[in-house]
Amino acid sequence: MDSLISFILISLLIIVIPGPDFFIVATNTMKGSTKNGVMAALGISSAHVVYSAIAALGLIFILMSSYYAFITIKFLGAVYIAYLGLKTILNARKASHITTSSTYPIRHISLFKSFRQGFMSTILNPKAILFYISILPQFVTKSEGSLKIIALSALFIALVFIWFFICSFLFTHIKKLFNQPTFKMVFDYVVGVILIGLAISILKFER
Repeated sequence: MDSLISFILISLLIIVIPGPDFFIVATNTMKGSTKNGVMAALGISSAHVVYSAIAALGLIFILMSSYYAFITIKFLGAVYIAYLGLKTILNARKASHITTSSTYPIRHISLFKSFRQGFMSTILNPKAILFYISILPQFVTKSEGSLKIIALSALFIALVFIWFFICSFLFTHIKKLFNQPTFKMVFDYVVGVILIGLAISILKFER
């Protein structure tokens, strides 16, 4: 029981620290709707399902032992996150053309696009892989094997989804701030710069 509590606490600390996923959920909710934020969260969780399946099969260690595979994932992840950041900055000026009204107009963003952004940001993030090769194995003994890995992975994925699901609703309630075009422009600039900074940190990430 103590080890389970420790696992949950460590998982929560990893999840709540803002990273690319956090800002993707935030922007999808702010610019779209709660559903967009939830779909981004579902995409993030789905990427973790892929990695947990790979970990359960023991292939995660083969992936990480391959220098070229690791570099490819790191490079693609950094490029994708930087692209989202640059796109957000380029769109920031559009906020000045939004007329203020009693409610902030909801953009019809494709739910699949929100899902895809969440999935890609996680599947191409080498820091996500780190959880499955450094944190998770500490709570699994050889005798417990794949079943324990699957159980703990499922718990972690559930915590990931619940956290971002809650974030989606929280962001929805502060969308009224977007009635102010200046606020939206500043928000887009800040998120864009943060995403580019995270992309650089991914490039600097070492195994």
